[in-house]
Order: sequence, then structure tokens, then C-alpha cells
Amino acid sequence: MPTVQINDHPIAYLEFGDPNNDTIILLSGWAQDNRLFKNLSPLLAEKFHVLVPDYRGHDANETVHGDFGTEELIDDIAAFIELKAPKNPMLVSTSHGCWVNIGLCERLGLERTVLIDWLMQPHPGFIKQLEDGQDPERYREGRDSFFNEWEATTDNVDVINHMKKEMAWFSGPMWMRACREILRAYTKYGSPLQRMEGLKKQPELIHIYSQPLSTEYRRFQEDYSAGHPGSAPSTSPARRISRRWRTRQRWRRRSWRLGGRQDGNW
Repeated sequence: MPTVQINDHPIAYLEFGDPNNDTIILLSGWAQDNRLFKNLSPLLAEKFHVLVPDYRGHDANETVHGDFGTEELIDDIAAFIELKAPKNPMLVSTSHGCWVNIGLCERLGLERTVLIDWLMQPHPGFIKQLEDGQDPERYREGRDSFFNEWEATTDNVDVINHMKKEMAWFSGPMWMRACREILRAYTKYGSPLQRMEGLKKQPELIHIYSQPLSTEYRRFQEDYSAGHPGSAPSTSPARRISRRWRTRQRWRRRSWRLGGRQDGNW
């Protein structure tokens, strides 16, 4: 994989599509890497220039020079954007990589973004999982409780493989760091919606989520959108592969729309 040196760390990345097209940067969550987007990247590359950087410490060797947190990830990706895609790229992030995404939108004044499966309402069970995940004796229990919860919502082999093999590949220290940083974010801001509420410049955004599917969770986000016309939640149930395929097509249309295209080619 190509690698650039940023802030004394190797940042590995993949690149797809025509560099002359509008750029999309795909950001994973903690303890994930470019493998998360192996199916999506080629689809987006049909119309976009696509960059998929791995965070520091998330390369094949888990290269780490001292501890780090979310702010360092924001520093690194901001430098990566300046180097590889300085002309107003669109970010697409998953899970708690969305904290990095919004931090970059705030710092760089980005105008649009896509958020995928960011937990908008933390609950006591989730907080307990994050606390367990920071304990060297119990981090596997915390991690596996997340995996079991996510697996219960899908029968997609790719998704299950990503959890049980690709995410499980990351070491204990990375998982403990991830749980620490995610809990810090919820403790500081309360919820992602409160984090976004504090932005001086609100980007146009879509939140695509597959769970939970309760009407209360949907209404919670719609209430926020009512006061912020540039934001919109969108449900994409992940139970069946056929649904996942349809979700991909909808996602492509939405990203095309957010990218400023209105010609309906997708």
C-alpha cells in the first residue's frame, strides 16, 4: 500500500478513480481499516476520486509512537487532506470515526459530509461496554459484546467477517484506547447531535444508519433535522444482502447528490 509520513507516523492509504473528479475520503471507525470499504470503494470510483486512509496505528504493523487520541487522528487526516485532496473533499465516515469527521468539518470548514451508523443516543449498556473495553482483564468481553450485538442484526457474511476477523485483528491496547476515546467523546459532548449543534458552521449532512430501528430513535434525529435543514437521517436496514445492495444504490445516489451532481445518472 502507498504510505505517507505524517506527524511521525506512517499513514497507509488506498486510492481509486480519476484524480480530476471530485474527491471522497472514506474514514473508518476505531479498530477498523481500509478493508471496511473494499466493496464500496470501486463503486464510488466510477464517478469520484476516492481516498481511503488508515489512521495512525491502524497500519499493518500497528505502528505507534506513544499514546494518541481522537485529536491526533484529526491532526493526521487534516494533514493528509492538505497533501492529497486540498480542494474541498467530501468525507464519509462510519461509526465513531464520525467524531473525527465532524472535527475535520469544524477545523477545515467543510461544506458537506456523510455519517454512517453513528450512535446518536448513548445508553447505559453502551457505556458499560466502553468501560469494560478499557480494562486489560475484560476488554475482550467488552469487544465481543459489541460483536454479538451487531451480528444479531445481520446475516451478511462480509459484515460478520469484518467484525470477527478484520476488527478482531487489532490488538488489546488499540481496543482499550478506542473505548477510552469514544467514552471521552460522549462524556464531553453528551451526544453526536449536541456535538454538531456546537459547530459555528453547519455542514450539509446525511446520517445513514441500520440500527436501532425504533420510531423513537428516528424521531430523535428528525427533531434535530427540523431545526437544521441541511441535515437528514436515512434508515438502511442491514438484515438481508438484497437490502444491502439496494442500500448501496441509494447511497451512491445520495453521495452523488451531496457531491453537487443532479443529473440522475445514478
